[in-house]
Amino acid sequence: MLVLYQWIFAHLMADFALQTRAMVQHKKRWMAKSWLLYLHCLLHGALVYLFSPDKTNWVIPVAVTVSHYAIDLWKLHRKESPVDFITDQLLHLSVLITLWILYYQPLPGWCIAQLNTILQNSRLWIILAGYMFIIFPLSFILGFATAKWRNQVEPDITRSVTSLSEAGKWIGIFERILVFTFVINNHMEAIGFLIAAKSILRFTDMKGNNIRKEAEYVLIGTLMSFTCSIITGLLINALSA
Repeated sequence: MLVLYQWIFAHLMADFALQTRAMVQHKKRWMAKSWLLYLHCLLHGALVYLFSPDKTNWVIPVAVTVSHYAIDLWKLHRKESPVDFITDQLLHLSVLITLWILYYQPLPGWCIAQLNTILQNSRLWIILAGYMFIIFPLSFILGFATAKWRNQVEPDITRSVTSLSEAGKWIGIFERILVFTFVINNHMEAIGFLIAAKSILRFTDMKGNNIRKEAEYVLIGTLMSFTCSIITGLLINALSA
């Protein structure tokens, strides 16, 4: 596995740390005529070769260089978007993983055996179910539970306060993910820091408006969100023990 980890490190270093914004703009402008595109791809191949134990095997660095050129050229002809960025990175990683399987897999069938082990891990599936619950169903449950208070504060909020679209929804999702993660990893003390950080931000946000109802609504929603996430985490730990 060390070889694969080193290759992934090499990819991240060449694709991000050693590639500037100016280089990206040059590639976008000149496409296949950009000499920086070729230099960038050769750098990827060189770093992978550097971290390869078998220095006589030229297939791996050549495959990385050529595949990286093809993938980057495809991406250069598309508009920037999160989907294209993620697809680009997954394709690069897929090439590295495929080459690792072909040349450096510890034992024949090792990957399949590891995959079967992961898929048969009951704790993994219980934890994944817990994440799915706190992200989706729990959002609806909390929304219904706080509806009567939300109806009281929304007229006051809309009169003068501006906010990002669905910001509260995503803040709630990520805070539940963090709390749930802390609980299943037995780091309950970290929840206190999260509560303190959110309290400071919310207090600063509402200090200028001096609106008591909004503060109470946020506090109720936060406590309900944290409580449900903690209970879910404790339940998952009990089921997977």
